[in-house]
Amino acid sequence: MGTRGTTCRPSRRALLSSAVFVLPAIMISLSGHGPVAAAVLPGAEPKEWKANPAKHQVTIKREASDSKLAALIATAEAAQPSKEAVLKAADSATPPKGDPLWWYKEELGVRIPFAVTRDAVTYYAELVRSYGRQSLKRFTEPTSEFNYHASIQFHADFTHEGKSFTNVHVVTLTLKFTQNFCATVTEGMAIEKVRTVIIDNQGAVVLVHGDGPTDVPILAI
Repeated sequence: MGTRGTTCRPSRRALLSSAVFVLPAIMISLSGHGPVAAAVLPGAEPKEWKANPAKHQVTIKREASDSKLAALIATAEAAQPSKEAVLKAADSATPPKGDPLWWYKEELGVRIPFAVTRDAVTYYAELVRSYGRQSLKRFTEPTSEFNYHASIQFHADFTHEGKSFTNVHVVTLTLKFTQNFCATVTEGMAIEKVRTVIIDNQGAVVLVHGDGPTDVPILAI
């Protein structure tokens, strides 16, 4: 039996929850799936929102009961996706640059993950903290949140997609990021990605599951 990472709140669709907000100068209609658009009411003007770190939260949790397990989580986070696979998934007109490559494209100026790695965790954590230091002119107060959870479990026998393993550790890395009107004046986004890494009793990565293109719901007003 496999193990799944503990779901971190808020849910993946926190940005796109089924709700309607009516503000003095703007109406935003949100739904649970896909791109969403709503009209700015006539005469609406953005206002200046002072930097407010309380509206931009970062939670990073690595569950390891000892230094050996912590090292195995680090091994899972350090495993890099194939650069060729990343570039194949990327937009050929604007391929990502850099090394290592954990993202394959950008939306609203934000990197979209191909794989959950330590570099990805650092990127989103720093991005959310940077939003909290900014004063932004927006129609509604900008918010953002990053949740990351890493867990590890030993299995004497483990089967994954028809492949059998013995005496392995299974690491589950779960990343969730949302931003409402931080990257741009009128748009928001939600990202969720889960990576499963199987490590043998010698400490070597024998399987990585979950790497690839990521669905990114976009909200626009």
